[in-house]
Amino acid sequence: MSFHRLLAPEENSIQAPAPHRSIHREKIPSQIKTFSSISVALADFQYAATNVSSFLNHEVLVTEALLRSNAGTTLGGFLFAIIPRLLLPPMPLYSALELVVKICVVGVGFQYAMDIVNQRMGVAEDTVNKPYRPIPGGLISLRGADARWVFAWILFPLLSYTLSGYWVGIWALVWQAEVSFCYVWPKPNNPVVRNLFTGVATFIIISLVNSVVVGQHLGRNMPLVLRASLAGWAGLIIQIQEFHDVEGDRIAGKKTLPLVLGETKVWLMRYATCWVFFTTHALFLLWGLVLAQSSSWPHGIYAAGAMQVVLGAAVGLRVIWSDSMAKDRETYFYWLTVLFWLMIVYISLLSTAM
Repeated sequence: MSFHRLLAPEENSIQAPAPHRSIHREKIPSQIKTFSSISVALADFQYAATNVSSFLNHEVLVTEALLRSNAGTTLGGFLFAIIPRLLLPPMPLYSALELVVKICVVGVGFQYAMDIVNQRMGVAEDTVNKPYRPIPGGLISLRGADARWVFAWILFPLLSYTLSGYWVGIWALVWQAEVSFCYVWPKPNNPVVRNLFTGVATFIIISLVNSVVVGQHLGRNMPLVLRASLAGWAGLIIQIQEFHDVEGDRIAGKKTLPLVLGETKVWLMRYATCWVFFTTHALFLLWGLVLAQSSSWPHGIYAAGAMQVVLGAAVGLRVIWSDSMAKDRETYFYWLTVLFWLMIVYISLLSTAM
C-alpha cells in the first residue's frame, strides 16, 4: 500500500468538518434576515393598527357631533317606540334583545342618513346656530361630508333590508326620498313643508319600527290610524323649533313662520301653537278614555293619558311665556323631546285596544 493511500483517510477525516462549518456560517445570516423580516412585519402591523385606531376614534367624534342635536328625538323615538311593543304583552328575552339590537342599528342609520345631508346643505345656518357640528367645527371637510353621504345612503337601505326584510328596506328608501325632496331638490322653502317634513318623518319612524316588529311577531301590528294620528300631531306642533333658530334661519334664507310674520306678529304664532297643544292633547285623552274600555291595559292608558295632557299643556304654556331664545331652546330640546317619547308610549298602549 502506498504512502499516499495510507494518508487518504486521515486527510478525509481532517477535511470533512469543513463543509459542516460552512453550513453553520450560512445559517447565521439567514436567521438574522428572518428576525429582521419579523421586526418589519410587526412594525407595519403596529403602524396599520395605529392608523385604524385613529380613523375609528375620529369617526366616533364625527358621528357624535353629527347626531348630537337630534339624538334625543330620533334615536330616543326609536327606543321608546320599541320598548312598549316588547312589553305589551311581555316577549321572550332573546326575541326582545334581538329586536332592540335591530332597532338601534336601524335608528342610527336613519338619523345619520338625514343629518349628514341636512348639515352638508346647511353649513351657513349651522355656523350660527350649531357651531359644534362636524363641518363648522372643522372635524370634516365638505368633500368628507359628501363621501360619508354616499356611503351612508348605500349602506342604510342595504343594512335595513338585511336585518329585517323587504318592508324595512322600503321604508329606508322612502325616508331617503323625503330627505332628498326637502334638503336637496326641489328643496321647497316654506313653513308648511317644514311642518309636513316632521309629520312624515314621524310616520316613517313609527312605521319602520312597526315593520321590524311585525317581521318577527305578526300579532303586534300597530294600526295605521294610530301611526297617522301621531304623525299629524307632530306636524302640527313642530313649529316651536323655529323660535330659537331665528338668526341662523335668517342667514340661511329660510322662510320660517317667525321670519314670515315678523317680530311684531310672532306672538300670534306662539298663542296658536299653545292652543294646538291644548286641543290635540285633550282629544288624545278622550280617545284614550274610549279605547281603554276594551284594552287589557286600561290603567296604563289612564295614567299615560293624564300625563300627556299635563305635559302637553305645560309645553304649550312655556311657548307663550318664553322671553328668551334660551328658554325656547330648552322647551324644544328637553320638554318637547320628553313629550314626544310619552306620546309614542301612549299610542302603543292604545294599540292594545285595537
